[in-house]
Amino acid sequence: MTNLESIYKKAKELRSAYQFDEAFKFIVESSNKIQIPNEVVWSHQPILWSDISAGICKLTRRKKDFIYQFHRHAKNITDNIDFLRQTLDQEYISTLNENNQLHWIVRNKVNKAYGLLSLTNVSVTNKSAEVLLGVLPDAPLGLATASMLVLFQFFFKAMSFHKLYSFIYEDNPHSLKGTLHLGFTQEGFLREHMLDPLTGEYVNLIQTGLLAREADSELNKKLMDRLLK
Repeated sequence: MTNLESIYKKAKELRSAYQFDEAFKFIVESSNKIQIPNEVVWSHQPILWSDISAGICKLTRRKKDFIYQFHRHAKNITDNIDFLRQTLDQEYISTLNENNQLHWIVRNKVNKAYGLLSLTNVSVTNKSAEVLLGVLPDAPLGLATASMLVLFQFFFKAMSFHKLYSFIYEDNPHSLKGTLHLGFTQEGFLREHMLDPLTGEYVNLIQTGLLAREADSELNKKLMDRLLK
């Protein structure tokens, strides 16, 4: 085992024990002795595992206790709960250069869970990611919008990333309207891009994108004043 391999192994052991501050400190100290790729050091920042909260919204990283909080939904995922818990835990302790996605549970200010917010296809090189959001029908008014605004602050300010993008089904005009309302621009139209397993028909997707400089629009600032303070 090379020195670099032993360093990665030790860092993973620390993350497996949820010692994210210690793992970051260890990687930084090791990088002073041996050359470690910048993206590896960057991806160990403890903020990537921290809760994010403001106003009516709180985002917590999804991990193995997720299965208990959403057990009524888990039956359709798998009957092997132990396997699912292990999978979620491995996802949680992984770094972005190992697993290019981040998942949060969307909660209200008293910590009740109402949905999921995810970044997938995260590219550290291009500083971009795809965003997906889903909340329950009984979610408090404004919680979905608030969660996106919190994500903007984390993604564009704390992570210093450049672009968020999303793909929306053409037959979901409500989602498209809400996305455009937050400043996203319609960038593409993908014809018959996805197969709907229920209907057996191909459906169109609309691609939208938001750049860092567009996230602080006057409308979004007003929404933040109302929902995040």
